[in-house]
Amino acid sequence: MSRWLSHGIDPWSKLNAASDIETLNMNPVKNMRREDMGLQWLAIGLFCCFVILAGGLWYVQIVSFKKYEKYREVQSYRTVRIPAPRGLIYDRDAQLLADNEPNLNIVVYLDQLREDFTRTYHDLKGDKDLPYLEGLELEKDARYLTVSNMVYEASVIIGKPSALVRSEFESHYYRHRYMDMPVLTGLSREQMARFMEQGSRLKGFDLEVRSKRRYPNGSLAAHLLGYMRPRQRTSNEEAATLQMSFDYELPDFMGKYGLEGQYEDELSGEPGAKSILVNNMIYRQEEEEWLPLLPGKHLYLTLDTDIQKAAEDALRYLNPNQQRRGAIVVMDCNNGDVLALASAPTFDPNIFTGFLPASVFKPMIDPKGSLPLFNRATYGRYHPGSIFKIMIGLAGLESRIIDPEVEFFGQGYFPMRGRRIDDTAGAGYFNFERAFYKSSNAYFIHYGLKLGPETIVDYGNQIFLGKETGLLPAQETGGYFPSKQTVRKGWHPGDTANLSIGQGKIDVTPLQMAVMTSAVANGGTVFWPRIVAGWESMMPNGASVFEPEPEGRIRGRLRAS
Repeated sequence: MSRWLSHGIDPWSKLNAASDIETLNMNPVKNMRREDMGLQWLAIGLFCCFVILAGGLWYVQIVSFKKYEKYREVQSYRTVRIPAPRGLIYDRDAQLLADNEPNLNIVVYLDQLREDFTRTYHDLKGDKDLPYLEGLELEKDARYLTVSNMVYEASVIIGKPSALVRSEFESHYYRHRYMDMPVLTGLSREQMARFMEQGSRLKGFDLEVRSKRRYPNGSLAAHLLGYMRPRQRTSNEEAATLQMSFDYELPDFMGKYGLEGQYEDELSGEPGAKSILVNNMIYRQEEEEWLPLLPGKHLYLTLDTDIQKAAEDALRYLNPNQQRRGAIVVMDCNNGDVLALASAPTFDPNIFTGFLPASVFKPMIDPKGSLPLFNRATYGRYHPGSIFKIMIGLAGLESRIIDPEVEFFGQGYFPMRGRRIDDTAGAGYFNFERAFYKSSNAYFIHYGLKLGPETIVDYGNQIFLGKETGLLPAQETGGYFPSKQTVRKGWHPGDTANLSIGQGKIDVTPLQMAVMTSAVANGGTVFWPRIVAGWESMMPNGASVFEPEPEGRIRGRLRAS
């Protein structure tokens, strides 16, 4: 043993090793389990990762499919509003008062110029290495120069000087590059012909025809017809009604005044829509129309063009410089149809369908000016003057206060509590016929005082003075007429005297006076005035259907108090 120890060998080590081998050989399963525990934990970890990954894929593909599908569509499609053809307006004899004419424009499709944009960019850049931001600015310059030069070339071809406004171009590029951009608008037929002959070399340029409202008779019946202005974007309320929103809306006009505004929904019809598939650069790939449009209805009026012209000629004769003001209303006393409604001064509604400079529009609404847009036939409030003597005469005859044969002596004025109300009929004896013919103030004041204010008010109420007629609600006033409560408190004989000759505390419209005189002329029937004779709708099969408006609607009848 000393020999083993001297060599550094432990004699018991071999015995220990042999013992370990013997132990290992006796318990093989126990030792394998101890070494496989790490592998088992690794397998469990991998299995958990697989379960989590599979669950995530299931959630994305199944649960969130609709969400991501909708997101994909929003990113890939653009919805465009397509205006419907606007309904036409005719008079009672089917003569055109408002129609639509083609508006010719030159447009450019930016998606067809992408290679040109790149070529111009490289020409401008040359061999220089530009910082990122400078490169972006140069790309903007390249796009604008490309299109601007082509627009200039197109303007030379058609002989219409024009320049591309950079801010408008960039706005269209960044917001609506998937749509064609109008660059030259309002072409004449000659300009269109020149472009069709020589413009084919302009890549991405094309002709486009849109609709424009036209009033063939100019200012004829302008206050009645109204005018159009560019349509604003669809409001949230409209979008909710249509159950859709639009990314782009083709240019359209809407009625802002007169019948064009009052019947906007009927005349404008229902717009259509199309979807444009765009790529990741927001350029168009393809398009599909999926919501058909519905044309507007045609409007037929009771207006007689010849009578309307005669009324406007009369106002023009009295008002050659368009400075004096007046109105004429002609009604069919047998049914209330309005045959003419004229107001002076007037305007041409055609100027509103194009660009309207502020220098032209501001004088039209200047309160110190002649206000040509103001409809004096329905919105003007005036003392009726001598025409109101008709009501005093009617009330006096019906109540037997006036005997048409009895003569009244007038002094050329009427004395009223220390003052005199002049009588242009002069002094003399007047029976009813002569007093009416001469329009004697003294005669009608005398009998108006005998009637008393309450009786006068009662007859005024029978023709609905102080109330709107409903002809043009958006541009009509009811004026002012005293009530019975008013004349019972704080009312003086002088007020009755003034009222008897259409002065003082009374304001009426020319339309109201037309209703009054029609009622007297037809024997006492008060009609609702009517301007709409009916509507014509176009059916999908091409047939037309006419829907007449009720004729001769009775509002009331004159009766003795």
